[in-house]
Amino acid sequence: MIDSTDLTEQEKLLKNLADEKRLRILTHVVDGPVAAPELAEKDEFEIDSESILYHLNRLENTGIIESSTVQGPYKRPRKEFRLSGNGRRLMLEVVENEYHFEFREPPVAPE
Repeated sequence: MIDSTDLTEQEKLLKNLADEKRLRILTHVVDGPVAAPELAEKDEFEIDSESILYHLNRLENTGIIESSTVQGPYKRPRKEFRLSGNGRRLMLEVVENEYHFEFREPPVAPE
């Protein structure tokens, strides 16, 4: 039997991933740190930087990405987002009468 707390956390994660804009944002975060104003300039989003920041914060709240405050243009502070750790792996295994769901860091490649 799956713990109801685990189900609540899983639901939160899946709801945050079940959004086209957030999935598009993740495709950019994979390439390196991003900031909301830069993403808002891309034609594919068609939303303002405040809306993109909202989606970035939702992804951060699930632990998929993390942020730090850096010096932006004109020496103003801005929030940049990157993948948490060395990325994440989402795994779902469905078997009869049950399922197994994991969200974890992938193994570190040998150097």
